Amino acid sequence: MLLLALHAMPAAAHHSWNSSETRYAYYVTGTVTYVRWGNPHCQVRLRVEKGAAVPANWAQRPLPPGADATDGHATMVSARPYTGEFPELMLTLAPPDWMGRWGMNRELKVGERIEAVGFLDIGGGDGLRPVMFWMADGRGVWQKLTAFPHLPELAPAKSN
Repeated sequence: MLLLALHAMPAAAHHSWNSSETRYAYYVTGTVTYVRWGNPHCQVRLRVEKGAAVPANWAQRPLPPGADATDGHATMVSARPYTGEFPELMLTLAPPDWMGRWGMNRELKVGERIEAVGFLDIGGGDGLRPVMFWMADGRGVWQKLTAFPHLPELAPAKSN
């Protein structure tokens, strides 16, 4: 039993959110410049559209199929525009089998535009781990299997 538990620990740690700062969600939109579709996780490099604001209808946007309503809404209301230094971010997505379960039955393509909301890597790198992303046609894809270490905080109110 102990051997089984020890064997499962790296997988559980690998799939957790502990390497992301889950207090502050960030909204990004842009163009895919690189795709690696495979295990243990799919990876997509996104050229970030500078100055992209969180859309006006953001609070009314439906969550993707399979989404956890509590964590999905908490992430949405935490979203703030990404204003970081990196012109491209590396998005870590779910493995292909989970992508298929959530309705994404094909690879993303270089040149494709997507929107995503997720959490930056702890340590200041160029990584973003989306909780969900949306295709150009508006179809959303959920990306969360495990609990957040910290609940997302509300985004600061916009000043007029």
